[in-house]
Amino acid sequence: MCSESFWRGSVEIHYPFYLANATEATADHSGNYSCGYTDLSISCKLEGQTWISVENISYHYDHQTILLVDSDVLGGAGGDCPAVRHEVSFDETWLHSSSYNDNLTFLFGCDPRGPVPPEFDAYKINCTQFKSPPGAAPGDSFVVIMTDEHDRYLEQELATKCGNTMVVTVPSYNKSNFTNGGYGGVLKLGFELEWSRITEDGCHLCEASNGQCAYSQHREFLGCLCHGGKAGNPYCKHIASSK
Repeated sequence: MCSESFWRGSVEIHYPFYLANATEATADHSGNYSCGYTDLSISCKLEGQTWISVENISYHYDHQTILLVDSDVLGGAGGDCPAVRHEVSFDETWLHSSSYNDNLTFLFGCDPRGPVPPEFDAYKINCTQFKSPPGAAPGDSFVVIMTDEHDRYLEQELATKCGNTMVVTVPSYNKSNFTNGGYGGVLKLGFELEWSRITEDGCHLCEASNGQCAYSQHREFLGCLCHGGKAGNPYCKHIASSK
């Protein structure tokens, strides 16, 4: 049931990542355990059914990352000035934001709550093809580049004039020509989350014996999946004993 390695498009997926529906192969085991780290399951959906796409996974020992891109940005709506509709949140048990990431703050519907002072004109999105995301209040839209405390102050001040605020994760970027479409190119690059190997709860013993750690949906270590359809706890004994 737990494939060692497979490809989806140009992305190679293997342990500790796994397909979310892998354990559906047998009804009596379905949903009871994972084929890898619980939070690293990947669902394969058709275009339009999901809002975030996996573009790459790096398994290198000193660069263990997953590259994610907002599907709305890749869809081409808005041209060089796409509108974001989602924020990203995740449990940091096995994933954490890369040190190379930055944040962008989008503010929509910024006129009805009062005039926006001229000092904020440099942050107004001026692309003619730009459209606010569905459900956003009418009015001008702004994007604030978070680099220092002054930017944070501007964000807080703008928020009092705007109906909707959204913070998105992006890679570190060149901030030139930003409100005229430069931010769109940055969004299309996606952003990285870092992942690391487990060093607790017996999983490291399992992996040292060439096994794959299985977890419950509550992130509890259940046992070690070994070659030949065997399982051990906490490691693959037939391999460990030979060493």
